[in-house]
Amino acid sequence: MKNKPKFILGITLSLLSLIFLIIGIVYNLIFFLISLVMLFLGIYILMSWSTKNYKWICEVCGESFEISLKENVFGINSGIYYKTLYCPKCHKKTLCKGVAK
Repeated sequence: MKNKPKFILGITLSLLSLIFLIIGIVYNLIFFLISLVMLFLGIYILMSWSTKNYKWICEVCGESFEISLKENVFGINSGIYYKTLYCPKCHKKTLCKGVAK
């Protein structure tokens, strides 16, 4: 698995931010805002990690392609390792399987 430290960092930041978020709601607004920033930073790191480490295969034509961070964030998930994406070869919105590079 490439970039494993980024994956672990993203998961860690996300979990810590959720803990801090709960504590922040109870104690003060500044702590709450810091934890919210950490949450979004952790999500961003995880999404950029998955964008760089996965390629997608169209189930209609078999084309293998990479997607952008925007497509990864806004693509509709259809289960584990599946997304509904536009295929660059057949130009259709199809179910695509994610495989590690």
